[in-house]
Amino acid sequence: MKTFFRVGLLLLVSFAIDAWAQGAKPTPLAALARYRGADRERILYEGAKKEGGFVWYTSLVPHKEIGKVFMTKYPGVSIDIYRADGVTLMNRTMAEHQARRHIMDTIETTPPPLMPLRDNKMLMPYYSPHLAAYPEIAKEKADGDLVWWSTDRESLIGVGYNKNTFPPPTCRSASTTCSSRL
Repeated sequence: MKTFFRVGLLLLVSFAIDAWAQGAKPTPLAALARYRGADRERILYEGAKKEGGFVWYTSLVPHKEIGKVFMTKYPGVSIDIYRADGVTLMNRTMAEHQARRHIMDTIETTPPPLMPLRDNKMLMPYYSPHLAAYPEIAKEKADGDLVWWSTDRESLIGVGYNKNTFPPPTCRSASTTCSSRL
């Protein structure tokens, strides 16, 4: 549930920045991304309601469930979700940027596809009070105490096999035994 909240808050921050910046009080987008006032969440939520919804690009599998939790917590704000692998999200975002058709409001994926977006100035660093709960290693630092993103998940990959099911490997070198290579 903490992950759903953190992702939800990240989504709210990301899309509401644009929505609020277009509201009654014109504020530069970068200033809103840095805003630390006690009314921060209220301001972002009100701006999001005015906008009505946002487009979220994600590579998360439980994207529909996260969207439902978010819309329950923030009524009046809808989410249009596009799910694909990280490289597809990066390529789509870069193509939209090049065509000057900025469809995506917020993105959640692994760091490798985010790096070119950051390097090409397609992301905006931001502040969130919820980042205090994240370890420093999970935050991609920007200038000051802003971040480009925070890592909200990890994928660990390992290889294993059942020695009783698969035959031992055949060695091609007489100088080492197969068991010493495992």
